[in-house]
Amino acid sequence: MRLRPVLIVLTLLLAAVVLQTTLFSQTKVFIPDLVMLVVILLAMTRLRPEAVLGIAFLGGLAVDLLGSSVLGLRAIVFTIVAYLALKTRERADLGRVVTGLWVGLLSFGGVVLLLIVGTLFGQTVLLGEGVLDLLLLVPLANAVLAFIFAPMVVRFIDRDKTAFRYA
Repeated sequence: MRLRPVLIVLTLLLAAVVLQTTLFSQTKVFIPDLVMLVVILLAMTRLRPEAVLGIAFLGGLAVDLLGSSVLGLRAIVFTIVAYLALKTRERADLGRVVTGLWVGLLSFGGVVLLLIVGTLFGQTVLLGEGVLDLLLLVPLANAVLAFIFAPMVVRFIDRDKTAFRYA
């Protein structure tokens, strides 16, 4: 991998971690999971799958270290979501709406997995307060952001003006 994509990916990941742990951890209306979104969007690029999985793990570990969750909880969930995104990425290049739905479904699966694993480790309660909001708002916010930013991110990282050309 050349230096330019590495710098872009690190900048995206750093911005996502900082915004996720500071700004979006305080809001209740619009709560995207930016690190999960970046990981899913990176799966759509031409980066090597091993690099995407490593980025997912390190991004989740950074959120775990800066947050109050069990160490490794988000790291393993983001790695699983990245793996699923890599295995299903050919379904995402059919258009903006399909990309948004694909990201929303992957985010929903990630939130469900995060709630289940968090419940097993005593971090969250599966049937607790605010779980329904989390299950609805995070995938919806990620889907909207992917609808808007997915083509730009893929084109910028891959340096390909024809990537994700929506008809």
